[in-house]
This record gives sequence, C-alpha cells and structure tokens, in this order.
Amino acid sequence: MYPMRLNTPTTKLTMDQSYKIVNLSVEWCKKFFTTPHVKRRKPLCVMIHNTPAREVYGEYCERNNWLSVNLGTCDNVKDIIKTTIHEYTHFCQDLKEYSLMSKQVGYDDNPFEVEARLNEDTYYKNCWRSVKVKL
Repeated sequence: MYPMRLNTPTTKLTMDQSYKIVNLSVEWCKKFFTTPHVKRRKPLCVMIHNTPAREVYGEYCERNNWLSVNLGTCDNVKDIIKTTIHEYTHFCQDLKEYSLMSKQVGYDDNPFEVEARLNEDTYYKNCWRSVKVKL
C-alpha cells in the first residue's frame, strides 16, 4: 500500500484503517478540546459506518453519548478527520440550546455549528500530523 495522505480516498482504506484514523483523531481531540465538565461524562462511544445514500458526514448523539462518522459521505482521509473533530466539538459543547438556536438562526448560522466548522478547519492539519505517525 502506498503512504497514506490527507487526500487518500476512503475507498482505498479498509474499515480497520478508517476506524483507527477516527479513534486516533478522537484521542487527539481529547488532549486539545476536553474541558473538566466533559471529563466527568461517561466515555464516548465511537462508531463508523458506510451509508452512501446519506448526506450526513457524521453525528453526535448527546443522549446516548456516541459519535459516528459516515465513510459513505467522506471522500478522503481529510474528510474523516474533519468530521471527527466537528462531532467531537459537539461532544464538548453544552447542547441544551442547540435546537432553539437552529430554529432561530438556521443550521448554518447556529453558533454550535459555526464553532464545530471553525475547529475542523483550524485543527485538521495538526490532528493529521499526530495521527499519521501512528498508522
């Protein structure tokens, strides 16, 4: 196999490789984003799936405390890492006002989504530098 890069297509990855990228990305996020109130939560459950028909890159479920990444929507390693950072940001947020904000300002302008997009765009390269040496 050729060296893995950010632009490596997800179709070239095994499920094990994809899962390892997500888990290493979560470990990186734990070091850089986790605040004391988050550390008191039950452990985060991490899942990956391949559902090409869905437009969702990933999801965080606060009620069940799970984060999922949809490989069917992620085109490459960069998308996997950015999605993981985005959803981990939601894990760190207090989402009580999420629905209200979405109703008031819409999904794109929801401050919770704005912060998650900012984090994924700002930090994916730093996360990748940490992840790639462990693959």
